[in-house]
Amino acid sequence: MDMDDEKLSTSFNESKYSLEYFFGVFCLLLLLPTIILAYGEFRDIIDYFEYGGDFNDIISWILYTTTIFSILLFSGLKFTSNIKSKKIRVGSGIFIILLSTINLFSRFSDFEEERRNIGFDESWLEFFYWSSTHETLELVFLGIIIGFFILKS
Repeated sequence: MDMDDEKLSTSFNESKYSLEYFFGVFCLLLLLPTIILAYGEFRDIIDYFEYGGDFNDIISWILYTTTIFSILLFSGLKFTSNIKSKKIRVGSGIFIILLSTINLFSRFSDFEEERRNIGFDESWLEFFYWSSTHETLELVFLGIIIGFFILKS
């Protein structure tokens, strides 16, 4: 490797690091709007109790909010190199994977309830064609994938 290749390699690694760091900071900054939106959703859920909401709505809200909050927090910490311990990194990844998997099962339960409420008698495959359904599932699977990326050193 000659001198120019070494400079290029060093420059690339520094820019890669700064890009990762920028992405990590961006993830951490997204926590504030996430908290604000989650608070608004919580207020809507509380208001919904007047119209037939129940405690399961709060449990779902906690699960969904914790999932997105954890993904942003642990991704931000990983990309800013603030997760130093392998145990913490692996634990964070496993936590996100487990939370996203529970989220997936909860979403299927929500979908079944939604299908009943609107009287949708078609197959599940037809229901998955709806953008609100498949986009929700895509986000859950993305959470699982991010968890695996956090596991990776």
